[in-house]
Order: sequence, then structure tokens, then C-alpha cells
Amino acid sequence: MQLTKFTHACIRLEKDGKVLLVDPGVWTEAEAFEGVDGILITHEHSDHLDVDRLLPLDVPIWTNASVASKLSEVADRVSVVSGGESFNAAGFSVDAFGNDHAIILPELGVPCQNVAFLIEDAVYHPGDSWTLPGRAVHTNLIPLSAPWHTLADAITFGREVKAEQAIGIHDALLSDRGQALTQTWLTNQTPAPYNPLTPGTSTDIP
Repeated sequence: MQLTKFTHACIRLEKDGKVLLVDPGVWTEAEAFEGVDGILITHEHSDHLDVDRLLPLDVPIWTNASVASKLSEVADRVSVVSGGESFNAAGFSVDAFGNDHAIILPELGVPCQNVAFLIEDAVYHPGDSWTLPGRAVHTNLIPLSAPWHTLADAITFGREVKAEQAIGIHDALLSDRGQALTQTWLTNQTPAPYNPLTPGTSTDIP
């Protein structure tokens, strides 16, 4: 399986001629959508969900109930999933975890639903959460920057998710200096080797 990182939180997975896209938001490059067979959406925020680009696509989508309500025009190709469920998405096995977005401010409570995805028992995408998969994975995608984010949380997440490698996502708000600093901390303070993919670059997942 091949993983390609795109801007911010979007990744593209390719296996046996099939393409699965995760969290293509408003900053995602057009080429990420080429030949796509299925799409996973963790939550409703626009940096993960670009409704205008999804509506014309004739491909199935798996997501939570909150996102599904925003895609009511194409409800016939949207499957609602929640934490604890397992399913097949365009030829990829997927396990879902959690149901809540990370809290930004305590007084605002949970901002929205968020479901994390473990794909092919190998690649873990938490969306906007620190939800743990409860098992070892090959590739852990670690959010690097957000209003709900602290570097300490990212390091804890990198330590608690047992993985063979870590790749940074959710990083569009970081400058080059911020990227370098964050990567240094994760490299030095978490056990999994850090793979600094940049948008448009790929890595193979066994």
C-alpha cells in the first residue's frame, strides 16, 4: 500500500489499483482526487471536508452522522459510521474509533463529532482528536498544529500509540520554522521514527 500526503490533514492511500482518500478539505490539491474510489471524512470542519468538491464526485463516502447531514444531497452514497464499527471502504478494511472532536475551550464543550480511522490495520488517522486505537499500528499520523493542540499532547499521543513510524499531519498553519521545531521534538521525544513527508510525497506501507 502506498500513502501520499497532501496539504494539511489529507492523505491518499493506493492498494491493488484502488484509491482511498481521507479528509480532503478546502486546502487539498486537485490531484489528490484523481481516480479516487472512496472517501473517509473524520469530521465536518472545512479543513477536512470540502462539500463543494465532494458533491459532484460519484464515489462512496464513509463518515459520521454530523458530516452526513451536510451531504444530504448525495445521501445515497454516504454511509454513517461511528467508533467501534468495522467496515470495507472501496476495498480497504477500516476500523473506526471515538466519536468526539478534541476540546478547544472547556466552556465550549465538544465542538462536533469526530471519528478516527485505522485503515488496513496499518495507518491510523485520528482526525481532530487524541483518540487512541488501542493496538499497535504501522503508521501513526500525528496532528502538528491546531487551536485544540499542544505540543505536549502530540508527544503524549506519539508515545501512547505504538507505531513503526510517525508522519505529521494537520500542519498547514505551521511556518517552516514551526515544522522543523515540531519535528525535532517528536523525533527526540517519541519512540517511533519520524517520517517528514511533505505534500505530494509518498511512502510505502507494508
